[in-house]
Amino acid sequence: MRLHSGRFPFFSVVLTLISNLGIAQSDSVKINQLDEVTINAFESKSNRLTTTATVGIVGRRSFERFAPTTFTNAVSTVAGVKMEERSPGSYRFSVRGSMIRSPFGVRNVKFYWNGIPFTDAGGNTPLNSLDFNAVQSMEIIKGPGSSLYGAGTGGVVLLTSRTDNALQNRVEQSVAAGKYGFQSRNTTIQVGDLSVQYGHSEQDGYRKQSAMTRDAIRFTSTSKMGTKGTLSLLGMYSDLYYQTPGGINLAQYEKDPTLARQATATVPGSESQHAAIYTKFALLGGNYALQLSNNWTQSTALYLTTNDFANPFISNYEKRDEQGIGGRNIWKNQGNWGEVKTNWSSGFEWQYGRSAQRNYDNKGGVPDKQQTVEDVRTTNVTLFSQLEMVFLTDLTVTAGLSYNTFKYKYERFVTLPYSKEQRSFNGIVVPRIAINKVIAKSWALNASYSDGYSPPTLQEVRPSAGGFRKDLNAEKGVNTEIGIRKFTKHFSGELSLYQFGLKETIVRRTDESGSEYFINAGKTNQKGLEWTLSYDLISDPKLPLALRIWTAGTYTKYTFKDYKQADADLNGNLIPGIPQFAETAGLDVLFKYGLSAFVTYQHATSFYLNDANTVKNTPYNQFIARVSWKKGWGQHLYSELSASAEKVNAGIYSLGYDLNAFGNRYYNSAPKNNLWAGVKLGWEWGKK
Repeated sequence: MRLHSGRFPFFSVVLTLISNLGIAQSDSVKINQLDEVTINAFESKSNRLTTTATVGIVGRRSFERFAPTTFTNAVSTVAGVKMEERSPGSYRFSVRGSMIRSPFGVRNVKFYWNGIPFTDAGGNTPLNSLDFNAVQSMEIIKGPGSSLYGAGTGGVVLLTSRTDNALQNRVEQSVAAGKYGFQSRNTTIQVGDLSVQYGHSEQDGYRKQSAMTRDAIRFTSTSKMGTKGTLSLLGMYSDLYYQTPGGINLAQYEKDPTLARQATATVPGSESQHAAIYTKFALLGGNYALQLSNNWTQSTALYLTTNDFANPFISNYEKRDEQGIGGRNIWKNQGNWGEVKTNWSSGFEWQYGRSAQRNYDNKGGVPDKQQTVEDVRTTNVTLFSQLEMVFLTDLTVTAGLSYNTFKYKYERFVTLPYSKEQRSFNGIVVPRIAINKVIAKSWALNASYSDGYSPPTLQEVRPSAGGFRKDLNAEKGVNTEIGIRKFTKHFSGELSLYQFGLKETIVRRTDESGSEYFINAGKTNQKGLEWTLSYDLISDPKLPLALRIWTAGTYTKYTFKDYKQADADLNGNLIPGIPQFAETAGLDVLFKYGLSAFVTYQHATSFYLNDANTVKNTPYNQFIARVSWKKGWGQHLYSELSASAEKVNAGIYSLGYDLNAFGNRYYNSAPKNNLWAGVKLGWEWGKK
């Protein structure tokens, strides 16, 4: 037996490698190496050692470590990244605290799916419309992606859906069930380079007024067009319904954590108002790549979206009809300047969106008297260019910038008088510079500087109660970062230290009815330390078992600067919603004959729930275990059985708090224990 021992820092410092854990269907057991991963961030096509970006990878194998219910647990294993689910279907996605003022799921993080913009012109990302099996991998770029991805201060996420093998045909069916009424069914049909996937999931929910149902279909296709072109198509349609229980206060939580938001003397509760989200979202996109010459390539992505959205809420019934169109074009040149390898990328991205928004009185879940009729049109354009140079094979320097324009046009038809306004954010140039030096083939030092720029989103300039907040300013920030990496055959580790200063920080407020609105609130100073570490204790493929331990975590200090709330000076206060210490650790055990076991531990310290730093939550310890058995039955048939369990120790446990909530309704309680089980059957043929 080949054993590898090592010493671990007390902190458990440094990066999770869950994405590359694999089991061969044969008798051998193998753990893939980290340096086999290709990093696509900033059009680099590098590896984990040589990339100039700080990137977290969540792959298909990562998702398989947890129950097939939501992305949240797998995503939250990446240092500095947190995904929340306030109730089933209500996602929030945060990179390094970008969720401080999240109005609708994702804020300040741009998403691309197979190279196609998935974040729309108004800054909204319909992440909750995706079925769990629709995406095979996520590449999470931490910090501003200004040089190639334009406006944004939190980061960039590159989603990928693709066929595993164009020479393989496959039909696969899976079903799963769990506590609180959870059920899911998933069907995949793959014929060559065409893949169609349908997923249905539903659950009753832990709390009252927290049921969810989603049906989603996704197709992808990649085909050669002539001798030099490749056309990739992506399409999806999702019909999502989820109830929104709303926040409760501490006394209500202690009495019964399953309560939905309760009525007051002046405002009804969530149940009587049938508070919920209804959204029917469709996307059709394509990406055409053409080899222009030995050195030049061009890729062009175009997309169309439509969204039929309704939200019966406590104080109103909001209806939105939205359409979007956009695209992205990149020219790339790869060559040499003497002994220096160069990779130059330039192009543009444009997006347009129209949102027809109407508000009504909510009469028990039915629209009643009309309150508002408003239209918002959003246009943004980004021009970008970046040059990457590799000196002597071990020194990589990247420099780039983008030029950004952004405009909102607003019209109010009801209530009269008619109003027409606009707000523009034009001519913003944001640069990024980064360097990475490989030392002794297994170490690397890296540093970066990047500006961030983020206009207010559509849901901020036009909050749920209506109106146009043209007084909101764009956020601007500067991120500086240094890091060290170490990758060997059995060990991988990464340590990053960063400081991000943000001006004109947009923060969320709620009024007595629970309606959101947003204000600019001075500056923030966000300092953080991130670590990830992975070590193969047993990795010989000739042995009956492979064993890996890993950990990832963060230590942060995020504070306000020059920030007052009424007469209170909050300068130096900790930013709410961000734990100062969070860590995830795991043990992965892979056996012969397709058996595997995964144990994951997650911990976070308490944090403040309001800007005044007067209310805290409690720390939590979460334990998750999953076992699975994969088996091939002859040449074509294969199967998988799996079971998962979750246990949480915490005084108060929530998968998403409502920060600065009116009436101290901070708490969206979540279950402290859960169980799931699933089975998968598949038939494959035509594989070489």
